[in-house]
Amino acid sequence: MSIGDDEGVTSAARDQLRISEAQLGRMRAMQYAYSALFFRQITIWGIVAIGLLALSNLDQFERAIACVPFIVPFAFLEAGYLFYYTVFARRHAEFLERAINAQLGRAALVAHRLEAAYFNDPAAPKLAFFSFARPSSFTSAMTVGYSIGALVLWVSGIEGSLALAADGSIPPIVPALALLWTLGVTGYLLWHFLGRRDEERLLAELRAFYGDGVGSPKRQRRSR
Repeated sequence: MSIGDDEGVTSAARDQLRISEAQLGRMRAMQYAYSALFFRQITIWGIVAIGLLALSNLDQFERAIACVPFIVPFAFLEAGYLFYYTVFARRHAEFLERAINAQLGRAALVAHRLEAAYFNDPAAPKLAFFSFARPSSFTSAMTVGYSIGALVLWVSGIEGSLALAADGSIPPIVPALALLWTLGVTGYLLWHFLGRRDEERLLAELRAFYGDGVGSPKRQRRSR
């Protein structure tokens, strides 16, 4: 039985509940799909970077290492883009669940509260999966672990690229461009996730549509 078939709900309210239920299903599916894609792409790019490092040890392929300092930042940029979609899906699902609960007059849907308790509070400052409110959480530790692994690959790549530039195998501008590319991507990701500009615009639209009574757990605690 769907939520819209709940007893004691009027016909008009039942129609609205079914629409909200369908939207919620789409948001949860989107959240799962982009989360799975996030980990798949990180794994693929990690294998590619390691493969290039290994390939550079073979004669006539030593210049392959110069690609690594470009690939690692791109992998993080793509991962950030995929995480960008999971944030959208999670926040929308949160508001949908709270709206449905408000219409039913009871806490029928609690996934958003369980996510906030188990993973992290979506309203807390974060950098991708790293939550500044819960730096010891598994998601935060995972983010640090991925970052350290990426740093090791990047350093290996940039050192090899500098060595190739020193002996004239590649133009000196190649490692310089790799460094600029890395700084640009890192700066943008920090600016985007710490500034939360897109997320705040999303929250403003969600509150405008669902009302001020439906917000994040942090917002509701303040209103009590």
